[in-house]
Amino acid sequence: MRKFIVLAFFILSLPVFADYPQANFGNPQETMNYFLKTMKGYKLGDTAAISLAVKALDTSKLDPATKEASSELAATRLIDTLDRLEYIDIKNIPSAPDSETWIYKKQSVSIEGVYHNVEIAIGLKDKKWLFTSKTVSSISFFQESLKGQKIVGGVTGLSNWKTKLKSRMPKWTGHRAFLLLNGQWLGIFLILFLSLIIEKITRFIIGSYLTSFLVKKDIKFEKEKERHFTFPLGVMTYSGFWTLSVRLLEFQDGELSTFLRGGYVVFTIACVFAAYRIVDVLGVWLLEKAESTENKYDDILVPLISKTSKFFVFCIGIIFIGDSLTLDMKSIIAGMGIGGLAFAFAAKDTIANIFGSLTVLLDKPFQIGDLINIGGNIEGVVEQVGIRSTRVRTLYDSLITVPNGTLTSSHIDNWGRRNNRRWKTTLGVQYDTSPEKIDAFCEGIRELVRNNEYIRQDNFRVYFNAFSASSLDILIYLFWQVPGWDAELVQKHKISIEILELAEKMGVNFAFPTQTLHVFNEDNSKSL
Repeated sequence: MRKFIVLAFFILSLPVFADYPQANFGNPQETMNYFLKTMKGYKLGDTAAISLAVKALDTSKLDPATKEASSELAATRLIDTLDRLEYIDIKNIPSAPDSETWIYKKQSVSIEGVYHNVEIAIGLKDKKWLFTSKTVSSISFFQESLKGQKIVGGVTGLSNWKTKLKSRMPKWTGHRAFLLLNGQWLGIFLILFLSLIIEKITRFIIGSYLTSFLVKKDIKFEKEKERHFTFPLGVMTYSGFWTLSVRLLEFQDGELSTFLRGGYVVFTIACVFAAYRIVDVLGVWLLEKAESTENKYDDILVPLISKTSKFFVFCIGIIFIGDSLTLDMKSIIAGMGIGGLAFAFAAKDTIANIFGSLTVLLDKPFQIGDLINIGGNIEGVVEQVGIRSTRVRTLYDSLITVPNGTLTSSHIDNWGRRNNRRWKTTLGVQYDTSPEKIDAFCEGIRELVRNNEYIRQDNFRVYFNAFSASSLDILIYLFWQVPGWDAELVQKHKISIEILELAEKMGVNFAFPTQTLHVFNEDNSKSL
């Protein structure tokens, strides 16, 4: 018995799907019959029937952004108005009208002392008989003028949670003030308040999740950056809840269009900034991953991917924002295509720089931190590689910005890629140094080289090499096996001190430029 009751309750709770007539709209009679039948199904619980009923309305003048909501609202207002006027006998609706517009009702109604011209009419539109756009735009005033009138006998009235809620609201909520009904103003403030609460909750949840996620990944994320990240997500939630909720307040199409358009624009802008911030978070995460690896190629790749992603987010965002502002973005993009050739000539340097960045990315002539020489003129350490340019920190600590297009046509000497670092220097000793002492001094230097683990042992030279103007020259030629320039300087310093100590121990004196001046005495020459 219990199962039978549950089954019966389930069957009774199912919506009633009526057998609707075909949507021919061949004359006013067919249109009226179709509208009444589909709206009856809607009243009986078939929520999908209203999407069929709106086909009988001329919605060509409605805002595309609000057409669905406004047309459904117009259909419910129209059926409510018809139900309060009279019981409609379909046989009395003409099937062959004398003109292209058949008027069912047309009059002037007074609402709080303001008169409005309203009508219910069916006109010929694109070979279809539809309820006119004037009917759609004025039906709200017609319905409001009949709100105190009861539903006629023999008609099933429209009853849902909206109608029940409005029937329980105080009468003052139905009065119009400042362009809107008092109830609509009340609903706006309520939606704004609820949107604010939901926005705060969303930002708190996302912020907490983001913080815990980054802490698990050992990524440092500043509190200020967290606020910057969660703010657009909060605005998305705020505007999204507003856009969904404001439809329930039954505004006129123009009013609803204003509110929805504002919500769409704010939501789209928030989406763009949210995507921008997501790229930032991913960039921080990837950068941490890149710094943990020995390969410096990803140190170039991560910033380049991050900047490129932001650029694409910005371009796509412009398209969506323009679309939310009802701009014809297809025509604009097509126009940009026509002017693409002129743009290519004007931006040839920019395009060359972009291809230069791709060359750096694919050919990998250097990495972040490499000491390079570009074209024999620019020398320094690579700090950053961007879409348009590469930044090089010179050895005298200035920052040079090199267009990437220049890199494709210049030779790049990458000192950072050296397996060994050459050191060639000359020691000048005094001319009074004996050959035995010079030979012993050279052998002592060789021994210092052999004992240094950072010097390549299979390729070094220490020999007495030349007779200079004021010194006997000893050539030192070797290769350092060190990871960088700083380590090279440390080892140069170390072996130079050892050579000085060796020279002092052996009594070898280093020469410095000297000149001998011979004075000629002319008087002494004559006396001789």
